[in-house]
Amino acid sequence: MTKDPGPCWNRAARGGPSAPPAEGGLGVLAVYISGHGFGHATRVCEVLRAVRRLAPSLPFTLVGDVPEDVLLQDLPGPVTVRRVACDVGLAQRDALVIDERETAARCLEFERGWDARVASEAAFLRGAGARLVLGDIPPLAFAAARRAGIRSLALGNFSWDWIYRHYAPRHPSLARSADRAAAAYAGADLLLELPFAGDLTAFPARERVGFVARRPRVPRGEARRRLGLGEGPVVLVSFGGVGLPGLGPGLLGENAGLRLVLPEELGAARLRALGLAYQDVVGASDVVVTKPGYGIVTDAIAAGTRLVYTDRGDFPEYPVMVREMPRYLACLHVPGEELRAGRLSDPVRRVLEIEPPAPPDLGGAERAAARVAEALD
Repeated sequence: MTKDPGPCWNRAARGGPSAPPAEGGLGVLAVYISGHGFGHATRVCEVLRAVRRLAPSLPFTLVGDVPEDVLLQDLPGPVTVRRVACDVGLAQRDALVIDERETAARCLEFERGWDARVASEAAFLRGAGARLVLGDIPPLAFAAARRAGIRSLALGNFSWDWIYRHYAPRHPSLARSADRAAAAYAGADLLLELPFAGDLTAFPARERVGFVARRPRVPRGEARRRLGLGEGPVVLVSFGGVGLPGLGPGLLGENAGLRLVLPEELGAARLRALGLAYQDVVGASDVVVTKPGYGIVTDAIAAGTRLVYTDRGDFPEYPVMVREMPRYLACLHVPGEELRAGRLSDPVRRVLEIEPPAPPDLGGAERAAARVAEALD
């Protein structure tokens, strides 16, 4: 449900002094980014590019345990990166297998120093002259902003209280992690809600902004030429930063007639040399083979590329994605055992026969940026 944020924009009225502005009166936009996969980083940076068009000189400080080449790609203007773990997310054995026990253990360790972490981040925000916190979507960001007396906006389609509560019956300590996350989220001024949303009721005010998605910047034919892909069906195998061990050229070599593009072909240095970004590779492909997560799915939607997806374990976001994806792109499920065996020819050829739906509105980054700019006034 969408709610009007109303008077909660006045953060100073909710406790704590306002942080001083940075030199020159601009202040700083402090952006906290979950280290769980790359999707959080890529979508928040898409919003920041739209913010930069509205505020060319506004300094950004990006906080999170995310590689700098992911954060800084095509992000102009004054930007600094502060590498610090600001959440746990989920521990994973590979791209498809969640380690629930290890997740619970890491959460316990992270939360033992919770009060000190909140105090430290609040001190950082005050010292940096932060005017606004934007978080996707570490609970620490909102607890620290509230302690520092600074407004905060959230961006996301799921929240960690929802995720951890799902696992709590098997790992009871995660119920406390969920409660702590929900209490932190309750301090956010507004959640900018994205499609494929889970339970976001921990946030007191929410506003749907639509899809934040990366569009290809190089035309499909030109991107294929630079990548040397030829004319046949091109299949991009994409499993994010965690990867899927064992799924390599030897196993996939049986898929005659398909040009498979594997992660090892897409190093950051090579893409820079070719003048391409990852979304250009998605746009150059006919099909992406992946697990369904917000980042890669919206890349495919924005590029008009078909999707073959597999299971990703007991992750609460998965059934939401599977239910809603067919509204926005041509997609087909392949069982995990078939994928791990490298048998892709049949599902790829079948998904190529599916007529894609009409493209959706992709203006979420601009709408979110307008809200950020409003909160900075």
